[in-house]
Order: sequence, then structure tokens, then C-alpha cells
Amino acid sequence: MHHHASLTANLPSLSLASLFQAAAGRAWARTRPTRAYHRTSVRSEGVAPISLRAVHPGYGDAGGVGESSSSAPSASYAVHPSVHGDCSRVAAPIPHSSALPRSAEQVDDPSTSSQAQPREANARPAFTHRPKRSLATNLDVETLKPQEFETPHHLDSGPLAYQSDPPWEDIRDSVPETLLPQIYVRPLPVLKQQPMIPNPSTPEDLVTHLTDAIMASPPASLGHLLSYHAAHPSLHSTESFNLLIKVAIRHSSYGTVRDLLSRMVREDVPGDVETRTLRVRCLVRTGYWTRAWGEEMARMRRDGEAMPLPVWLEFFGEVKRGAIWVKPTTRWNGQKSTPCVLQPPDSSVIAERLDALLNHQPLVRPADLERVPPRVVYAIVRAFIARDQRSAATQVTADYFATLPHELDEEWRWSCLSIVHLHLKPRRRTLAEHYALCKTLFGFLDMHPSLRPTSTTLFFLLGSLKGTRRPGTRADAVVRGFVKHWGPDIVDDAVRRRVASYWLRQREVGRAESVSEVQAAVDEQRVEWRAEKEAMTGLTRQDRERRRRWLDLNRSPRKNKQRFFWRLLRRRLWRAKVRRSQ
Repeated sequence: MHHHASLTANLPSLSLASLFQAAAGRAWARTRPTRAYHRTSVRSEGVAPISLRAVHPGYGDAGGVGESSSSAPSASYAVHPSVHGDCSRVAAPIPHSSALPRSAEQVDDPSTSSQAQPREANARPAFTHRPKRSLATNLDVETLKPQEFETPHHLDSGPLAYQSDPPWEDIRDSVPETLLPQIYVRPLPVLKQQPMIPNPSTPEDLVTHLTDAIMASPPASLGHLLSYHAAHPSLHSTESFNLLIKVAIRHSSYGTVRDLLSRMVREDVPGDVETRTLRVRCLVRTGYWTRAWGEEMARMRRDGEAMPLPVWLEFFGEVKRGAIWVKPTTRWNGQKSTPCVLQPPDSSVIAERLDALLNHQPLVRPADLERVPPRVVYAIVRAFIARDQRSAATQVTADYFATLPHELDEEWRWSCLSIVHLHLKPRRRTLAEHYALCKTLFGFLDMHPSLRPTSTTLFFLLGSLKGTRRPGTRADAVVRGFVKHWGPDIVDDAVRRRVASYWLRQREVGRAESVSEVQAAVDEQRVEWRAEKEAMTGLTRQDRERRRRWLDLNRSPRKNKQRFFWRLLRRRLWRAKVRRSQ
């Protein structure tokens, strides 16, 4: 007790927290293990080097935590230039103690030698913070030799692990993959580059630039087109508004259609027959057929003339599938119904509408008196097939083909083939239905010498083989027969995809793989040909008209649709190959 009292009598007055801290430091200094450094570790040892002790005079041999700066003035380690004079020696990088000779470990500065006296053993100084290592290496380019630019510089990779550290790689390999955290890397969103549209000077330039932006690859977005059109209000015309309304209907943006029609009224832009037609198209595709018909009947009684033919044909349209959602309504018991997709009307409603259309003949122009427009026959045949009256549809088609002239131009021939394609929609996926469709198809083709099938015709005909046995073998035989009579151009991406899917359904993975390889070669050749054509000729007027025609179609295939379906088919093919290899 007396010995302990004599030891503690020389200590200054310390707080309870300082005593606990000093005891913990003393215990750690006595029991700390000796670490073995791994390879070329650059970590400093547990005890500061002697050169650092010379700079910081209160550092003891055992190391520990001593008094605070408020208890003793000598415990302050701040370096003041006014007291120590030149501080360049202190600020310079301190080498490792083992790399210096014994005599170089002492600091011979007379101004600091008087303050660097060893303190008492029982007065433990506080640990100094280990100096932070710089993660960057400073290189002076002006002092480097030319040879040093060619040879790589081996930079310090930082502190390595100790040999006593846990084997993290072995631990990670021993853990099952199901227990490891899954990291999903989401691709960064890529902003779509909008095409640059030049400034117009006339209303005709505005329409031309809008058309080029719509037909560009990739095409301009609807918002970009609307902003460009709104930036030139003095050049607005009926044609420019009609073009934007067509694009909005193709995008199923019917609210934009209403806004454009309202803007035409505010800007006093007169409408024409095409504007009237587009308004009826918007109402019919959104499920307001009765409202559109009532408005047109009232207009006919007011004007005293029949309905124009383009407006009359729009009433043969139907609801856009999947584009309109019915809002939830409150039932009688207070519960709200869930939103659902607007469905087409029943067959009885379609029959009533067809009777109303046939009882009100449209206004036919003198140019239409020479021949019946194919789109009129197309609309009537489609209405009969929707009512499941195939015999009436066949009779209307045969009567129309009997009135055709001997020579047909390209556009007229395509219109007639589109009427034939309406009859190739199978009611059942059986072999008997396939033979019935073949009989109907060849009967129509024999009615006129200018009619010849296309790849679309073959694609629709192969659809009836989906539910048959051995569909791949039967589809391959049909394709070979068509190629023998009408050439290899009758096979396109859709036909090859359908044949490959039938081979896969028949579990003939090798045959499906061969069709996929042919499609890959065709895609590569098509990319090269398209790039060469755009570089040589560019976009011609016929290409603009052909691409602009899809805005008026009832349903047209989307861009890259077949490419997407081919990607799905190749995924199925890969899964089938994996199952076979297992």
C-alpha cells in the first residue's frame, strides 16, 4: 500500500476517464502480439520510429495515453515556427528508422534539444495520429528522361494484408453461391438522340421538315414534333395540323388529338375533309362510334349532301386494341370496379352498324365513278368477316374481282391482295381448315392473271398449321412449293420465323438452328445494303410517300417487330439446346 501510494503521489490530478484510458493503454502495451508483415508491407509499426519521437518529445517507450493538453504544457505537440525556428526538417518526409544509421536518428537542432528531454516514466503521453499516406504519386515531367516515358512506372499499390489476417478468398469460396449477395448491374439509361430539324421559312417547308423528321431513323418523338410545330405559329396550316393529328392517332395519344383540334379553332385554321376524317377516326377508335355517327347524320341534314367517302369508310373501323382503358366506376354497393381494356362490340352491334352504313350511301366523286375503290371493298369484306359471314364476304370479293381490268398497276394489285388476306384468317387450327384456306386462296388467284401471292400471303397460310401434327414438316413442304412456283423472294423474315418455330415445336432443334443461321446471314446483308443505298441515293420521294402511307393504315406492323420475335425464338432455341445437352 505504501509503495502504491508513493507511485501515485507523483502523478498529477487526473479525471476518472483519464485513469481508465491510461489503464487500457498500459494493458494493451503489455499484451499486444507481435505482427508478421506480409511481403513488402509499408505499414508502420505499433511504436513510432525514433525520428518521430525526436520531433514529438513526449513519446514514451512503452506507449500509452497520458495527460491532456490542459494538465501540462509539455503535452502539446503543436509545432510553432516562432518557437522552433526552421520547420523544414519536421515537414520533410520521415524515413523508416531501420533505413537510417544510428547517428542519423537523433535530431541535432539546438532549439529543440532542450525541449526533447525524456519525461518521467509514469507520465504517459498521448498517441499521435499516424500520418496519412498519399494515394497519388507526384511526378515532375520536366526532370524525367526520355527513356522513362517509355517504361512503365511501378507505383505503390497501398498497404497489403497481414499474414495473420483471415483468408478472405478461402472464406468466400467456401460459402455457397446461394448465400452470397446478388449484385444486379442495371444499364445506364441512354438518352434518345432527337433528329435536328432545320428552321422553316414557308408553310410548305414546315410540312416537309415534319415529314422528314417522322420518317427519319430513328424517328422524332411526338413531343419533339409538337414543340417544333408550336415554335412556328405563323407557318401553321391545315396540312401541318392534319399530319400531327395522324401521328398522334398512330401513337394512341387521343388527348393530343383533341388539343390539336382545339388549337385549330383558336388559331382560325380551317379544316378540310381530311380533318373531318381524322376526327371520326379518333372517335371510332376510342369507342365513341355512336357519337360520331350522330354528329355526321346531323351535319348531313344541315348541309343537305351525303357523307364524303373517306369519312364513310372510317365508320368501318373498330376500337384500338389495348389502347383504351375504362376508368373504374362506383357500383351500387359502393365498391369500385377495376379498370379494364375497352373491348370491341358484340357481333350484333357490328351487324346493326353495317346495316346503317349500307343504307346511307357515301358521296362519290367523279373520279371514283370509273372504278370502285378497293378500300371500300376491303372495309365491307372485313365487316362481313367480323360478323362471321364468310360466304357473303367471298361473294363480294368474287364480284369485285370480276370487274377488274386486265392490267393492274402495283398499288391496285397490292390492294386486291390485302382483300384476299382477309379470307386467310383461320377459324380453327386444323389440317382441314388449312386445305380449305388453300382452296380459297388459289380460287382468288385464278380470277386474275396479275394476282400473285407475296410473303404475307404465305405467312397467313402457314398460320393454319399451328395445331396440326408435325407442323415443321408440313410448313417446309408448303414453303418449298411456293418457292418453286414464285421464286425465293416469297420467303421473308416472318415466314422463316414461323417455319423455325414449327421445327422447334416438332422438337427438331437442328432444323430450327439452320433456319436461324440463314436469318442471321440475311440480316447482315440487309444492313450492308441499306447503308450503301442511303450513302448513294438517300431518301427519295417514293420512299417518303411509302413511309408516310403507314399513318393511314388501320393496323400496321411496328418497326423491328420481327427482330423482337426472332430474339424470343432464339431464346427458346437456346433453352431447347441446353435441355438436350443435360
